[in-house]
Amino acid sequence: MPKLRLLAAAVLVALTAAPAIATATPRAASPIALAYSIAGRYWGAAACRGKVTVLVNRRAPTVLAVPGQDTDAWVTFGSSLGANNLAAPASSYTNCAISLGSYRWPTAASMVQDWDMLCMTMTHEFGHLLGHPHNTTPGNVMNPVFTNYSSEPQLCRTDRPAGSGRPA
Repeated sequence: MPKLRLLAAAVLVALTAAPAIATATPRAASPIALAYSIAGRYWGAAACRGKVTVLVNRRAPTVLAVPGQDTDAWVTFGSSLGANNLAAPASSYTNCAISLGSYRWPTAASMVQDWDMLCMTMTHEFGHLLGHPHNTTPGNVMNPVFTNYSSEPQLCRTDRPAGSGRPA
């Protein structure tokens, strides 16, 4: 467990110290930092004025829990219309966090192995922090359920960590 807390602390430092949008393809030290960088490049914007906390190994809040299922990831933020209200202007979002579920990605190794899903999920959650709601159009990264890899941004396929699952 201490290693996971260390990973979370390293991610927080990396995300707050580095610019939210990279201009060149980075070789990130962690799969979280790389997925976050890709999400920013995909959307071409900095969510929450570049102040996003990524929390790993989290249990889904009760309000998100679906009986018999777990939640891969979710976002939390304050806004001018109240907590987690996507109807508010994204420019009003504060205290932004992306939480990754404990069952899907309990370790950095599991994040690398399940890279494609991690990268799609990070891009999706980042989109929420830019104000994008769910979109059920097949192949849209904001689709609430990924049933195949058609939603995967090209950057997730090309900028992958060594040892990741599916080939580019």
